[in-house]
Amino acid sequence: MLSRCPVPTAETTSEPDDPPVLDCGFAALLAATLAFGLAHSAYFLLPKYLELELGANPSEIGGISSLTWFANVALVGFVGVWIDRRGRLPLAYGGAALMTLTSLGFLRVDALGPWLVFLRVLHGFAFTLFFVAASTLAADLAPPRKLGQALGIFGAMMVSTNALAPAAAEWLANAAGWSAVFGATAAMAALSALLLVAVREHSHDRGAKREIPGLRSVFARRGIGPMLLASGLAGVTFGALFTFHQPYALSLGIARVSDFLVAYSLAAVVMRGVFGGVADRVGRIEVTRFALVLYGASPIAMVLLGATGFSWIGALLGLAHGLFYPALNALVVEGAESDVRGKIMAIYNGAFNVGFAGGSLLLGYVAEASGYGAVFALGGICSFAALAALARRAR
Repeated sequence: MLSRCPVPTAETTSEPDDPPVLDCGFAALLAATLAFGLAHSAYFLLPKYLELELGANPSEIGGISSLTWFANVALVGFVGVWIDRRGRLPLAYGGAALMTLTSLGFLRVDALGPWLVFLRVLHGFAFTLFFVAASTLAADLAPPRKLGQALGIFGAMMVSTNALAPAAAEWLANAAGWSAVFGATAAMAALSALLLVAVREHSHDRGAKREIPGLRSVFARRGIGPMLLASGLAGVTFGALFTFHQPYALSLGIARVSDFLVAYSLAAVVMRGVFGGVADRVGRIEVTRFALVLYGASPIAMVLLGATGFSWIGALLGLAHGLFYPALNALVVEGAESDVRGKIMAIYNGAFNVGFAGGSLLLGYVAEASGYGAVFALGGICSFAALAALARRAR
């Protein structure tokens, strides 16, 4: 039987000279995130499933893949408000439960159609509930001076599943069929809900003494506009590579597409786990800008190298994303009060997924009209546009 970690008190939350990042509550959160991430990340292999099992074309692959992220965008603002008013854990439980039901629903998918669309939307809702709640919990539990490191470790746990889950799902699909994959994802999502029992969040005064600020107060924060724009443009780059590397690889005769995701994830985990505190030491804006240069190089390398550099390009994207996402995340959330932190995390996540979803949808039509080279070239351009957007941010 799982036991809960001690409730944080004023004594335990006062920061010592060198506070540890990994304590009981944070470790329990990481375990729950790992289980949920394995369920969620298996669906990064969905483009292969759509093309080989359901006969989808590039625009259909882009459209269906983008649905989850459009659902994220539609819900993420509400989730941020709910988290700050009602707490983090209830929504994390809701996301894990909804992911379990969604995965079971995939057992009934046998064609493109409304049922698949419905499940992809539910998947987006499940991911939004869990990820925003869990990432906000990670920020709450982190010592302020090690915020970037804590978010890096949390992100490393989630990103590690981007390698483990697709590789395992591809093997399992070949060995036992896609129904086994969907059943396994349901089991992992249910396990994440069980592991959350051991997590305790800080108690917050959610409005007893003062009114909780609304979303408008978040958008009014100084310098947040360019940061959200940069996040969205980087999301386009990410969507170009994550959504279309699989059909592109199949067109080149590469059958095992999970190698790209494995290389990406391993590189991202190293950057977030081993070098997770570099942004706190070197400077968050400097690290973000450097990462965007690597981001822009990744899709351009895909155009130039093709099959010969398939895994190496995945690793390059992992290096870029492993630096970029936690550094800009810490930059956005630094100095935020606890009663607006959930909204900030939600909006930051939503901005990235606006780019991810929009890029996946629109670039599918570009692929049909002009080929995958044009898709990756546009992805690279968006990353350098993000770099220009950050140049306008007040330091």
